[in-house]
Parts: sequence; structure tokens; C-alpha cells
Amino acid sequence: MRVVIVFFLVGFPFIGMAKEWKSLKAYQKETQLTDLQPQDWLRSDRTRNTAIWMSANLYNLTNNRPQDYVTIKQRKDFFKWLNIELKAKGHEVVWPSMAYYISNKLRLLECFPYEMLTKRQMKAYAKAGSEAVFVNAFETLNDLFHSEEVLKGKAAVDWDKAILQEEQFVWIEAIYQTIDEKSLQQIERIAKGKSVYGLFVPKAIRFEGDISIAEDRYNYALNKLRSYCMSLIK
Repeated sequence: MRVVIVFFLVGFPFIGMAKEWKSLKAYQKETQLTDLQPQDWLRSDRTRNTAIWMSANLYNLTNNRPQDYVTIKQRKDFFKWLNIELKAKGHEVVWPSMAYYISNKLRLLECFPYEMLTKRQMKAYAKAGSEAVFVNAFETLNDLFHSEEVLKGKAAVDWDKAILQEEQFVWIEAIYQTIDEKSLQQIERIAKGKSVYGLFVPKAIRFEGDISIAEDRYNYALNKLRSYCMSLIK
């Protein structure tokens, strides 16, 4: 299951109180309120992609509330909503699609049996990275969402380059600095599809270079992963 983590660490944080509620009854009992607040949603709203879920996403994005999304599944579904909205506006940026793709892989860490099979430290690296990217990218995503300029062509590529630069050289680099040498070697073997890992990593997006070097990760994300995710959304 470590292969799933690599999709994030190569291409790609838990603060505050969760705003996803198991049920309306549970929400009312804990908050003593009758109706959901603008930033809140029920689990069923997210899984069914209801108007309440979409409205909460818009409210949270506009009001810079990334801390309300505390699981990889929640962030994955946020990226899915955002990607659909940006495409509807006519944007040609690909990074949100990349974020959704990677989060969709990472969500398996929270599912049985993978939760039981993944080493605690590797799982911690992945969750830290998920939160770091989500929180740090939120304001930039809000600016794009509310921009009157629709990014197409070179402008879209330049936007992707800029956020990938921040992602790999700042947000993710801080996490790589904490990873021990043995774990780094294991991550690189997985990313390159070595041995049995070749079954899990599509040939088109197998990593080349040194996984510990930010520039190598950036070039990989821009030139391989971006193109791969672009093909998935056509």
C-alpha cells in the first residue's frame, strides 16, 4: 500500500474542528442548533454531492477555511468539486485534477484493509503532505476561483508551474527533510516501479531522477504527471 503514498509525495496537512457531521441528529445534539451552519455538511451530503456540500465548499473556499476538511477523503471530494467548477468556468489549469487524482489514491490509506497494511510512519508522511498542500494552496485556489480572468493555454500552464513550484520546493520539501534515508529509498523504488511495484505504477508516470531532489520532483510533476492527468479529464 506504500505505492499509494508515493503518488502523493512525488506529485504532491488536521487543524480545527471537523465540519462534516455523521447525521443531522448528531449535529443538533452537539451544537444545540437546528440547522447546519454555512460551513457545515453531513457525510451523506459529501458522498451524494448535494447542494449543501457544494454550498459549504464555496463558503469555505471564499472564507479561507481549509481546516474544516480533516480527512483525505474530504479533501479528495473538495478537489473533485473544485475541478468541475473550474472547468465549467473555462479554465484549462490541470493542477486541481492532479490534486484530485493523487488524493483519490491516498484515500485508500483510510480504508480497510490498507489502513492495517501501511506502516505508521509512511502513513504519517502521506497525511502530513495532504494537509500541507491543501492548507497552503487554499488561498491560491480561492483567487483562481473568483478571478474574472479565465486561464487558458500558456496562462494555464504558467499557473500550474507556479503552484507546482511552491508545492515541491516549499510545502513538500519541508516534509522530505524529515524522511529517513531508508524510507526515501523505499519511496523511490515504488515511484520508479521497481520489482512488483511495476504492477501498481502506470508506465507513463514512473519517476525518473532522485526523489529527494525538489527539482527532479518538480520536473516529474510538470512533464509526466500533469500530462497524464490532463489525458484523464478529456
